Amino acid sequence: MKQLSKFEIFKITIPAMVGYIPLGIAFGLFGLSFGLDGVLVILTSLLVYAGSAEFLLVGMISAHAGLLEVFLAIFLINLRHCFYTMALLDDLKALKFKFYAIFALTDESFAILKAQNYIKNVQNYDMAVNLTLFLNQIYWVLGVSIGVLIGKNLKIDYAGIDFSLTALFVVLSYELYRQNKNYKVLLLGFIIGIAGLFIFSDKFFLMGTLLSATIFLLMFKRWL
Repeated sequence: MKQLSKFEIFKITIPAMVGYIPLGIAFGLFGLSFGLDGVLVILTSLLVYAGSAEFLLVGMISAHAGLLEVFLAIFLINLRHCFYTMALLDDLKALKFKFYAIFALTDESFAILKAQNYIKNVQNYDMAVNLTLFLNQIYWVLGVSIGVLIGKNLKIDYAGIDFSLTALFVVLSYELYRQNKNYKVLLLGFIIGIAGLFIFSDKFFLMGTLLSATIFLLMFKRWL
């Protein structure tokens, strides 16, 4: 087993940094475009720290969505994190700061921890895991802070920036489809989304379509 230096751990997290800082800048600008205070946007990145869920949260806050709708949407979007924790359960049990690790376990952090397999390959395992997670969160908060500073100090035309949320979820859906080429589920989501435009009001659109999709998946999972 090898001993990793802090600089070596930093190098391992560079791929996450390359992705998090630009996306964080986009989120900082995105939050300001909805009229949110810059401090609130940065605090969201620090305390929520859930990537796609943060984009969605800002949109729902600006649309005056109800607490139940916000809870269901964020819960369903971040449900995959429960499986991340289960996949790393033995690894996380050995940590001193396991609660922070559970909080900071994002998609990119999970990928790094699985790829590096610290618990079997690294002597200073506890420090390696927590520093990896901490650095990744720093990159995200730094990117958001830069975005807020740019938005506050430069005159920016925010027209169309709200589409970044739609674009983000289109990309996420495509990536999931590439991993599991199940066109039936993709088609079902598309049909429910289109039908929801005619069935649900703006206030209940998200909650209605999410619940409808969940019900259909449970009822017809044998054929999907």
